Amino acid sequence: MSKIAFIGSGSMARAIISGLVKTGTAGEDILVVNPNNPRSCAEVQFLYGAEPAEAEAIAGAETVVIAVKPQSFPAAAPEYARYIKPGTLVVSIMAGIPTTAVEAAFPGARVVRVMPNLALAVGCGASGVAAGSTASAEDVERALAIFSAGGEAVAVDEAQIDDVAALSGSGAAYIYYMVENLRDAAIEAGLAPETAARLAKQTLIGAARQLELEEEPPEELRRRITSKKGTTEAAILALDERGFPEAVRACYNANKRRSRELSAGK
Repeated sequence: MSKIAFIGSGSMARAIISGLVKTGTAGEDILVVNPNNPRSCAEVQFLYGAEPAEAEAIAGAETVVIAVKPQSFPAAAPEYARYIKPGTLVVSIMAGIPTTAVEAAFPGARVVRVMPNLALAVGCGASGVAAGSTASAEDVERALAIFSAGGEAVAVDEAQIDDVAALSGSGAAYIYYMVENLRDAAIEAGLAPETAARLAKQTLIGAARQLELEEEPPEELRRRITSKKGTTEAAILALDERGFPEAVRACYNANKRRSRELSAGK
């Protein structure tokens, strides 16, 4: 089995490693490098069996995942560049860092950029995978396999990465915000906080499960429970009257705009 090395051992790296291990990758084939936080590497070893390693061990990996914070990359890249051999597949999950910057930092590497989300940690991730100029179709397939181990992964053009960030990268936060406000509305109406929280959570879980299993578009599932002149229709009309569709589009576009600002170093 080829080695895969992770530079960084934070939440996203752990989520990816978890998916790999659950789908059959041996812990001994996963290297974790984080010289500034050996305790974190030890935790990853305890949780998933991955091997803590020194920077030079990267030279033995066919795939290297860059999982450091974007602001740390300019300082970190020179520490690892000498160990990333030409032809190595480098997978970057750093928001706001284009493939051209990673290619410049690691000359000769084949670079793929991925926008994942934290639902990878529970096997329900949604990731967009984009090839850099040096990557082959096989490299994209390898990246898709890595991220499919923790959920859904799709190939996109790098120009669409900001759209992926606005949709699945941050999308769970919008949904949690909806659940949070449903819960609070029920509490304000007199429902016990624990009861409101449990029902709001289960409503989200049930809706997501139906989307997954029934393979119907969301508008069709919504239509089924929206009786003419019924309570659900009244609720949907209230959302429309208050600009719900426009608000969702505004949040999407604000996310995309901020993503582009971060890419430009603003």
